[in-house]
Amino acid sequence: MKSPDLWFPAPGVVLSGGATSVQETSGDVCEGGKVTITVTIDNLSCGDAGPFDVAVYWDDPSHPIATRRVTGLPGCEFVRLTFTWDTDGVPPGTHRVIVRADSGGTVAELNEGNNLEEFEVLIRPNAPYIEATKTAVDVDGGAPNPGDTIRYEVIIVNEGCANLTNGPDHEFTDTLPVGLSATGFIQADPGTAAVSGDTIVWDGAIPAGGSVRLTFKARIDDDVPAGTTLCNQGIARWDSNRDGAIDASEPTDDPSTAEDDDPTCVTVQESELPIPLTGTIDAPSLTEWGMIILSVLLAGAFAWRLWTRRPRTVKDRA
Repeated sequence: MKSPDLWFPAPGVVLSGGATSVQETSGDVCEGGKVTITVTIDNLSCGDAGPFDVAVYWDDPSHPIATRRVTGLPGCEFVRLTFTWDTDGVPPGTHRVIVRADSGGTVAELNEGNNLEEFEVLIRPNAPYIEATKTAVDVDGGAPNPGDTIRYEVIIVNEGCANLTNGPDHEFTDTLPVGLSATGFIQADPGTAAVSGDTIVWDGAIPAGGSVRLTFKARIDDDVPAGTTLCNQGIARWDSNRDGAIDASEPTDDPSTAEDDDPTCVTVQESELPIPLTGTIDAPSLTEWGMIILSVLLAGAFAWRLWTRRPRTVKDRA
């Protein structure tokens, strides 16, 4: 008698009767919203499985969502289950939704290591919640050298479920370090951006789920030594509880690194100038056969010149 094997086939896998596997959630929600979780459990073996439980929880088993009882699953058959997660009271942030087949361990299976399916769901707060990234590119396309212009691009996203309003203070500031000077070039979509000395400022509103793109340029000073690393980091600020006062902030993140909320840096390189020629250059030499051939050609040319210059006789003139 064969043992059963319960597993979660990947989405789109063709099952018995031509059906396909579904493993999904309804997606991110605002704090207190409901998430629908749909899973497909298949019996990979031809051995029948007796009754078993399917448990769903978020982050760890101490946070249960629901448990469903499956009365049995014949070999090579599947069952599709749907759960609803009420996120009321769940703190905002990214959470793992974990579904475990045969959570009670009552079914003796061929493989006990494939009974788990996981999802990530973002619970968005019922307030503005800002994430920001900043990238740097040398406009020349090469390595950053003294005198080069660096173009910065800042993306500010409101991942919260409430609008970020335009308050009396700047919603974003970015102060350039010593060695970088603002060029005056700045663009923002939407909102209003400006350069105040060597500080970039932006003012505006960001609707829930909306974003802002801010672009500005800075020049590397001519006297910055090679090997110098120039780092700067913008700060987004907002009113998280909508009481009229700024009480939350978020630094920009360099998306090209694994570190979170780190500054964006450029390292100045030596200017790429032409390399001067030094020493002597050996002229190519002729081989022995080349010398012989050259000698014959020179001799022939000399004889021809003598022939054409000899005095002409009467017979020659005839």
